[in-house]
Amino acid sequence: MRHPAITTAIAAAITVALAQFGASQALGAHPFWAAQIGWIGAGVGLVLAGLVLVLGWPRRKLAALAALLTAAAYAAAYFGKAEFAASYAENQLAGQFWYFGWIAAATGLTLTLALALARPIRG
Repeated sequence: MRHPAITTAIAAAITVALAQFGASQALGAHPFWAAQIGWIGAGVGLVLAGLVLVLGWPRRKLAALAALLTAAAYAAAYFGKAEFAASYAENQLAGQFWYFGWIAAATGLTLTLALALARPIRG
């Protein structure tokens, strides 16, 4: 029997491992904080997944929504990076979109994996 807490922790571990082994940097995150976004995003995703599972909200629909939000966060990070580089690092808002977009993408990945893998809690 898979307990939801175990699958949620596994989802967070996958997100952190991907960031630590350079997947986020290969996809466009800044080398200085590429590993950091995995830890932050996994923590936030872990809390959100725990809330969804404890409150009994529909997991499959929220997993699909989290996947869409992950894609949107990656797009924000991608375009934030492009604008930040084009402005020669003067556009602070674009830099924040780049950084926080990556945190949101890591959060969304953790949430998507946790909700897709977890079984509902039976009381």
